[in-house]
Amino acid sequence: MGINTTLAIFVTPLYGFGPRQIGFFYFTPVVAVTLGEAIGHWLHDANAKRYIRSHKGHFEPEVRLYVIYLALPLVIIGLVLFGQAMEDAWHYMATAVVWGLYVFGIMITTVALNSYCLDSYPEASGEVCAWLNFSRTVGGFIISYFQVRWAEAQGTKLSFGIQGAVCAFAVVFIIALQIWGKKLRVWAGPLNFATV
Repeated sequence: MGINTTLAIFVTPLYGFGPRQIGFFYFTPVVAVTLGEAIGHWLHDANAKRYIRSHKGHFEPEVRLYVIYLALPLVIIGLVLFGQAMEDAWHYMATAVVWGLYVFGIMITTVALNSYCLDSYPEASGEVCAWLNFSRTVGGFIISYFQVRWAEAQGTKLSFGIQGAVCAFAVVFIIALQIWGKKLRVWAGPLNFATV
């Protein structure tokens, strides 16, 4: 979301884009999300079905997280190369491709995380979706306040490189959930939401 809200500020001076060119440039995430949805849908279903077959009909929500290992390199590479493209003034087509690579990886990752949370707490799907959307929206809202100043102060290579490193570090939480996720759900007990 940070890139979406601040991209026009980056590409206008870099490429001399006007409103029309910026609008066309935003076809990149539309195409990437569409591809991510199509491929991610197949990938997530194939992963779940494979697990169910190999475990005699048994399913654990943590299985949903394995797909992140395929998407995470795309996210990291997309972020790092996007920073390079902005700072080194790569051709706008190369910038669009690496931005699309990042968005494609994020789409697959987002579906995996949402599916995991909903599979973990199917009886509270409304609350789960509300918290996921709240955190996503707040994160995107907050980063738009410092994304441009950070990139201008330290350069886009460093700022987007740090964002890629944060994404790489976040895999620690995925691994922890795969190891202890079921134990944590059992330990926490049943949900006590008013709607459950």
